[in-house]
Amino acid sequence: MRIVSTAAIVTVTGCLTITAAQAACSGSNGRGWASGKGAGAFEMSTGDKECRISFPGVINEQAGTRIPATEVSVTQSPKSGKIKVVKGRGILYTPNAGFKGRDRFCTRNTTPKAPGVTLSGCITVTVK
Repeated sequence: MRIVSTAAIVTVTGCLTITAAQAACSGSNGRGWASGKGAGAFEMSTGDKECRISFPGVINEQAGTRIPATEVSVTQSPKSGKIKVVKGRGILYTPNAGFKGRDRFCTRNTTPKAPGVTLSGCITVTVK
């Protein structure tokens, strides 16, 4: 498989996978991960226990495929919550008890299926 890694062709998207218990958590990983400026934004209510965030993905536009970047390094931890990487599923953000407001964490993501491609950026979670 040939992965195109030029900034003009590689784009990054995200999709949200949620269960009924997490239905109020919504958002997107946003764009800019290939250039190191990923900017995701998610919202959740205080009644939600956690927010499940998908891995950003490497897009091969020629082949029409998306490869999740599942190897995650946390480069900045959230200040008002915790994150946990769940292998093959995504990142779970859990706010601290009683927290309301905006929290942010940053990651660097890779995948062995696209050697040499690194996706990085930050996710902001707003707890209402």
